[in-house]
Amino acid sequence: MNWIIKKVNSQDLYPVRNKILRNNKGYAYCKFEGDDLKSSIHLAAYNKKNIVGGVSLIENSNKNLELSKVIQLRGMCVYKKFQNNNIGQTLLENAELMSKENKYTYLWMNARKPALNFYLKNGYKNKLKSFIIEGIGEHFFLYKKLK
Repeated sequence: MNWIIKKVNSQDLYPVRNKILRNNKGYAYCKFEGDDLKSSIHLAAYNKKNIVGGVSLIENSNKNLELSKVIQLRGMCVYKKFQNNNIGQTLLENAELMSKENKYTYLWMNARKPALNFYLKNGYKNKLKSFIIEGIGEHFFLYKKLK
C-alpha cells in the first residue's frame, strides 16, 4: 500500500509520539526542542484521514558531527498496528529527500536500540557506543551523508 506523506505541524504528531515514544505519559513530553523553528519539517504518514506515523527534521548541530548544514531526525514513530508495512521506510525516504532539497549535507539521530538495524540497513553509520537517555532507554548516535 502507498502511504500518503504530508507536511504537518509538530502538534499533529503528538498523539503518535505520546503513544509510541512516551508510553502515554502525556503531550507535555511530546514537544521537542526545535519543533517550532521555521526550518523544522514535520512529516506524517496517513492511512485515509488518520495519521499513523510521523517524523520530524530539526536543524540542530551535534558535537559528534563537526560539520555545517546538518539536520536531526527526531521522533520517528509508527503505531504498532501499522508497523511492518513500509511506513517507516517511506517516512525515512521522504525525510532524506526533504533534507537534501533543503541543502543539508548530513542527517543524524539518536536511534533506539530496537530501530538500530533498520537505520543501519538504510546506510546510517554508528561509530560510538550506546548511551542511555533517562526514562526512555538505550540509544545510538547515527548519521548519514546525504548524496
